[in-house]
Amino acid sequence: MLTLSWTRPVVDAAQEGCPAPTRESLWQALLHKAEFPTGYVPAITDCRINERYADGFLREIRRGGLTFLQRVTPQESAGRITYRHLDDTDIAEIRNEIGEDEDGRLTLTLSITLTDRPAAAILAQNTYLRDLDCDFHGTLDAMTEVLRQVMATGADQRA
Repeated sequence: MLTLSWTRPVVDAAQEGCPAPTRESLWQALLHKAEFPTGYVPAITDCRINERYADGFLREIRRGGLTFLQRVTPQESAGRITYRHLDDTDIAEIRNEIGEDEDGRLTLTLSITLTDRPAAAILAQNTYLRDLDCDFHGTLDAMTEVLRQVMATGADQRA
């Protein structure tokens, strides 16, 4: 799968000097956005909560001419809300995540993880991304092999 992400400061330059939002106020706004996305996401024209769970809810959204079913899971301690698509779409999940920049100001990261079908098409069409994907797959394979050895023995045998 392929994940793309975009990060922005919550307060832009035009708002500098105004009272800074708190992590809690941003979290509450993100929870509101999860339940009432039409005021935040221009492409979403309708939203209905179908079921509620102890750890989130199931929502049905209308985006363009399509309707999608999403399992929404807020994780306050991580500052993250995950939207898992339950339909056969090109997107496996969407995440909204609170972070901080190097100066300690709040940021919001929007990330999407594509399903295998569009990810494969993108990698097939772009040599740079395909080479990068191959390189990091190899790196991850090597790292996990060493980590398995370290966990099994309790110490790094390669040092």
